[in-house]
Amino acid sequence: MARHTRNKRTNKTVALVGDGQTERIYFANVRDTDRPSNLDIFPDYPRKIGSYKGVLERAVTLKNTGYDHVYALIDMDKIINENRMAEYHANKQSAEQSGVTILENNPCFETWILLHFSSTGKLFTSCDNVIAEIRKPGAIANYEKGERYLTGLKPYERYKKLLKENAIPNAKKLEVQRDGRSDRYPRAETFRFFEWYFEHYNV
Repeated sequence: MARHTRNKRTNKTVALVGDGQTERIYFANVRDTDRPSNLDIFPDYPRKIGSYKGVLERAVTLKNTGYDHVYALIDMDKIINENRMAEYHANKQSAEQSGVTILENNPCFETWILLHFSSTGKLFTSCDNVIAEIRKPGAIANYEKGERYLTGLKPYERYKKLLKENAIPNAKKLEVQRDGRSDRYPRAETFRFFEWYFEHYNV
């Protein structure tokens, strides 16, 4: 019997680093749902990394240990609210020069969740504003950030079809003509990971 290989490429290791509970649970659900045999997905989220700097430092360290791809998930809300954009861009450039791929979510990872259900260009001032949108009819009425809730929700497994049909194209629309827009213009660069993921792995 011929041996069936699900993956187009083998022995590629991936680390995903962030500072949020939602991201950790979400990508753990990716790993547990698809179980790609030759792809190591690490929702490597120490519970108290502390800041975006901690995320970038951890990502650079992992890249230096030999991971083929390292993605750093950055929520932009605190950076913007604390007027740290110039500092952030300098640190971002340094991490990218080390081979880390930065995925910005503005204001937070929940923007990616929202784009599964609707396209938006609203200038959100906080993650709470995004969650309020997610709770509207047609999305996830009782959405919350609690660990027990998110683990039970299984957001990747449950909404994988919408991810492909809605979230990726909606996120890509937000990248068109970004120059000159407000810092608060929404973003969900998480789509860049999934474009790579679905291209390389038959899941």
